[in-house]
Amino acid sequence: MKSYRCDDWSRLAGAKVEIHKLGHLVRAGVVDTVMPDATILWLAADQNGNRALFESAEGYEIWADPHDVPDEFYSSMLCQQPPTALMSDTAINL
Repeated sequence: MKSYRCDDWSRLAGAKVEIHKLGHLVRAGVVDTVMPDATILWLAADQNGNRALFESAEGYEIWADPHDVPDEFYSSMLCQQPPTALMSDTAINL
């Protein structure tokens, strides 16, 4: 997946994401719910495991392909990336 770090978790409900911590993939899945203050999110239960909670204060990062996030969030993700990131096939750590 061509992915970018999402610093704003508030609009990720329903998006396919990867959860990373300390540079390592922890889990991938679909965001079920996000807390109103966007500091905690839950991944929906799937074949990879039960519903799971991830908190930004614990060092978790959310990465997503802009094509896998809700339409209204797509353009804002792309606009946050430096021009070279839009041409790269690798994840950019901002």
